[in-house]
Amino acid sequence: MLNYIFEAEAKSKSEAEETTLKTLRLEEGDLKFETIESGKSGFLGITSKKPAIVRAYVASKDLPAEKIIHGIVITILKKMGIEAEVVGMGDVDGKIYIELSSSESGILIGKRGSTLDSLQFLLNVMVDSKIRHGRKIILDIESYRDKREMSLVRLGKSIASSVARTGKSRLLEPMNPYERRIIHMALQKDEKVFTRSEGNGTYKRVRIISMKDKHKYKDVDKKKDFPDDEFLED
Repeated sequence: MLNYIFEAEAKSKSEAEETTLKTLRLEEGDLKFETIESGKSGFLGITSKKPAIVRAYVASKDLPAEKIIHGIVITILKKMGIEAEVVGMGDVDGKIYIELSSSESGILIGKRGSTLDSLQFLLNVMVDSKIRHGRKIILDIESYRDKREMSLVRLGKSIASSVARTGKSRLLEPMNPYERRIIHMALQKDEKVFTRSEGNGTYKRVRIISMKDKHKYKDVDKKKDFPDDEFLED
């Protein structure tokens, strides 16, 4: 059996189950419920009543992967103490895109998107590849990734202009593969500079180099036309 895909709490077990179905927009036959807490009255009416807690499991083989992912991402965020809502989800270019909305978007994004990237990685690990049919899950919040892409393109072109003018190479901040690819692509057709990734691990740094120094590097022209393996990373 799959791990549970959603956890809800309410005043009663039936209310918690109803909340689950309403949140995921599903019917009763789509899910099986496990009662974690049935909801207990406070001691002698003095202490607060404990809420009922239920966990939902997939019951239908035809349940779309998007519904499973929806439940898992909201449950993860609730356990982080963050209230968020899935406002959009769909298949784009063979990937499952999830758009979130939250009053705590800054916390979810983290420094340069590090928290968002970590959550995205966790989702891809938790949701079996067979369920998502090999598609990668892309997590976004309030169009952060689009805004980040535009910012990186501007940064790359600005620094490339400086490198072309001074002849001195510049090393950018550590970036994940997706962000490095944005820089590489933005400057791929620039005849005055070329780019290289330096470092180890996931967060490497992009160096922007003047074409005047191309003799110091191998296969510069080839790299202009055929990007390295980094371009193939999702």
